[in-house]
Amino acid sequence: MTLKPVHVPPVTRRRRLVVAAVLAVALCAGYLSVAIGHRLDHGSSWWHGADAESRTEEQRTEVRFAFNPGGQITFGASIRNPGPMPVTITGITANDGPADRQVFKTARLAVNQADEATVVMFDPAAATPFRPIKVGAGMELPVFVTITIPDVEMAPGSGLFFDDLAVDYAVLGLPRHQQVPMGFRLLVHSPNGYVPR
Repeated sequence: MTLKPVHVPPVTRRRRLVVAAVLAVALCAGYLSVAIGHRLDHGSSWWHGADAESRTEEQRTEVRFAFNPGGQITFGASIRNPGPMPVTITGITANDGPADRQVFKTARLAVNQADEATVVMFDPAAATPFRPIKVGAGMELPVFVTITIPDVEMAPGSGLFFDDLAVDYAVLGLPRHQQVPMGFRLLVHSPNGYVPR
């Protein structure tokens, strides 16, 4: 028995272009899906100095500072990258939106470096000024935020609060912006009220 060669038609150039285009679209869609769907979360810990008190009621934790118009307060929050991709955090602020509408002004940012071998630690003495920093998948970044308290009228017993940070970051080179929960509410409380002079 003699085998005869079977004629296989050559793959046309058009078919190759179609396959390449389909693959390119699928890769772009996957890239955008992963990058846009990537979200940061609050970390496992937070910090405040002796000028604040904290209390937890049910599942809400509140860190309370005294209202001191024009004064500054510093607190710490950790930002967690749940993965699966590393991110580069490029900016953090206590307020989002136009500068003329921000209640709290972010005066300074500092970070403690964390790596796979260490637990998240807040050490103000070892903190370094914030600059864009890579946070690996499953890692946390401990951040110290110093804000300026506004000089605004306050009714007795009132307060100003927020519970998230505005974070700018990049995933796979795509810039992102997100309100990241801190895991607690920061309250600046005025028990006696205040009227600006």
